[in-house]
Amino acid sequence: MTRTGGAPQAATPRQGSESATPGSVERVSAWLTDLRFSWGPLLDDTRALSLHKDQTLFHEGEPAQTVYVIVEGRVRMSSFGIDGRERHLMILGANGLLGDCSLPASAHYGVSALASSEVQLRAMPASHFLEALQAHPELAHQHRQLSSRRFGVLLQHIQLQAHNSAGRRVCHHLLGLLHAHGAPIAQGSRINITFTQQEMGNICGLSRVSVSHIFSRLERQGVIARHKGHVVICRPDLLALEARGAGTGLP
Repeated sequence: MTRTGGAPQAATPRQGSESATPGSVERVSAWLTDLRFSWGPLLDDTRALSLHKDQTLFHEGEPAQTVYVIVEGRVRMSSFGIDGRERHLMILGANGLLGDCSLPASAHYGVSALASSEVQLRAMPASHFLEALQAHPELAHQHRQLSSRRFGVLLQHIQLQAHNSAGRRVCHHLLGLLHAHGAPIAQGSRINITFTQQEMGNICGLSRVSVSHIFSRLERQGVIARHKGHVVICRPDLLALEARGAGTGLP
């Protein structure tokens, strides 16, 4: 069953957001899994499609003939640099779009898309997608909102390239998750989506083992804890110091 959200809403800063300063990196979550969009008119005359975990939906550079709406599950978007290395960019959840990023300027996919879990999709011709945006202003408005959020994640990747410390990258992405998905509990603030250490490693350009070592150290320092499969941020002030390189010296 297709999950749909309410009417499009203007993006507003979440409680606890901070004003950006020149040279700072805004707290943006690379996990775009809280998308409250409704793509109803897009779903007319579409076909259902399922993916297994780690199955490829499309590759960067292939003809962009199809656009997809994620119904259930999560899909990671990645790109390849001129050095041939794959770089994971973001993870999209239900109500996200795939295959639309380069349209209509390019006839080829600008990124690759791979399933991070079992995924249910609805597929439509790219021409149908573009026609629907023209015919339905509310869909075009939602698409601009989604595009803005994805651009913010890409800009964050560029800004974080200057941070060579693995620990700083992990801490920054934890802050982004806290900002986007945090909810108060007795221990601190719980990140209300689950993610694997492999997913965090993919986003940060690290191995799962490296992320595990960083998480273990943060737990020993009392910065984070675990609660029923979720990460809890116990000391966001210390986490922010680590993200800025002013903490207790993560690798």
